[in-house]
Amino acid sequence: FLMSVEEGKQLRNYAMGVVETYSKDIQKRAAKHAIYAVAMNHRPGIAWTTDEVHAALKRMDIELDNSRLLGPLMKKAQRAGIIEPVVCYACKRQETRLSKRKERHAGPQYVWQTTEKEWEKTHA
Repeated sequence: FLMSVEEGKQLRNYAMGVVETYSKDIQKRAAKHAIYAVAMNHRPGIAWTTDEVHAALKRMDIELDNSRLLGPLMKKAQRAGIIEPVVCYACKRQETRLSKRKERHAGPQYVWQTTEKEWEKTHA
């Protein structure tokens, strides 16, 4: 059974909503804080991944019940103008990098960078 790109996006967005809805509030708050902290520790043009967010959560003694929670929260940070995807100039797709976390088994993950606007707002 094949689906259209639009159907795939709808299913992805639905699944991300479910993960966020059923995650604990304290974990959501900690993850949002960790995403922002990582973003503000990487100036624009310096690429990073959710590996760094997981490391920040670990330093906070927070372990997510479902690590997929970071997906919708990263998208929210993107919509808020805090972060943006690192896009390949040749293929125009978001770049990926293999995870260094053991539990991810070197799986690919998206690469992000902090926006100029948010960096300037915070570091002015």
